[in-house]
Amino acid sequence: MTIDETVRRTLHDWSGEARVPADLASKALGRRRRSRVKAFAVVAGATAAVVAGALTVPSLVPGLVQGRQGNDDRPAIVVLTGSNPSTETAGDPESAPPKTLVAAGGTAAYAYYVWDREKISAEREVTKRTWYLYDKAGRSYLRTPWAWLDVAPGGETVAVLEGIPARRVGVIAGRGGEAQWIDLDRPAAAVRWSPDARKLLVTHYEGNPDEVVTEQMGETAEANRTGYSVVDLDSGRIEFHSLEPDDNNRFGGRLDFSWSTDGSLVWEHNSTPPGTKKFYAPDGTPRQGPPGAADTYQEAGVSPGGRWIPEQNRDRSAVVDLKDTRTGEVTALKPVGGHWIEQLVSWADDDRVIAWACELKGTGNCAVSEFRNRLLLVDVNGGEAVPLTGYRGNSQKPGSWEPLFTRR
Repeated sequence: MTIDETVRRTLHDWSGEARVPADLASKALGRRRRSRVKAFAVVAGATAAVVAGALTVPSLVPGLVQGRQGNDDRPAIVVLTGSNPSTETAGDPESAPPKTLVAAGGTAAYAYYVWDREKISAEREVTKRTWYLYDKAGRSYLRTPWAWLDVAPGGETVAVLEGIPARRVGVIAGRGGEAQWIDLDRPAAAVRWSPDARKLLVTHYEGNPDEVVTEQMGETAEANRTGYSVVDLDSGRIEFHSLEPDDNNRFGGRLDFSWSTDGSLVWEHNSTPPGTKKFYAPDGTPRQGPPGAADTYQEAGVSPGGRWIPEQNRDRSAVVDLKDTRTGEVTALKPVGGHWIEQLVSWADDDRVIAWACELKGTGNCAVSEFRNRLLLVDVNGGEAVPLTGYRGNSQKPGSWEPLFTRR
């Protein structure tokens, strides 16, 4: 069941009731919960308004949600790569941001955000994100009211923050029509699902890490990160782990924690040396990362089967090298399909990766700018490249968009 269908079902089921269903509180995220995990319980009339606000449905609340951006009816590409629909390649090569699903192999962009800067004083600015979530029923992305969100593997459940920072995290489940709020002891500015969708990783800050002080020499942020919490959705247990701030991170700002590929570790970006990662056990104990994982700066990380490790290109023939863990051989990810590969975003499988790429002009030069780029599905063995989106005008300027990829 899609999230939109869940909302519609909830509103329909509760529309004739004078009170909340008696068993709502017992339908918790897990089998056991502490008192801090509160059921989202209100009377039927208020439920309609709040649930619609949680993930609004255009037919019920016109104008609150924006679906397709523009009236472009050009078809999106759908390239079937197998009989299993979960492995199909889908994209919208004429649009940026996309109007229809972007997906390939085992990964899909179930959400994206458009970012902007808001001036809050003469010397202070804050980055704002407007999030769009993919609606399977409407086959388009819908605007949401959340300040932050993350989509669980499978694309059916979402974790949200109402503001940044926030004192609670919400979980909107694709089954049962329930929204749950989990109270937090400390303010949070990011939340991420574990690979098995049974835990949440919450990064805590004293203030807003997206607020910066503009100065003559650049920008600095004052929001100190205090640590992270692991929320176990089966038991409702929340465990906070304090970590000392990174003294070498002179710019401050966001230093969110993420899960390792198998969910056994958490990691953060390391400022010394730059481009590396530090790994921890979920309880905060420092740990060695998986082979090669600590040294790759690419967002996509190590390939799903562990075969490829992205590295910085050594001979300037490309941006990224791929090291084959089986043989130790290093191959440059050179231009393909008229595009210069800039950044690896998410692996489709062990042989294909989704990357940001600019239009090629000459040898190693972008036709317009390295910041005007599009998402491209690339065969790492030198095969074809499939455009998945249109070009961003300038990824460094407000109004640009960033995808959120999740395993299917």
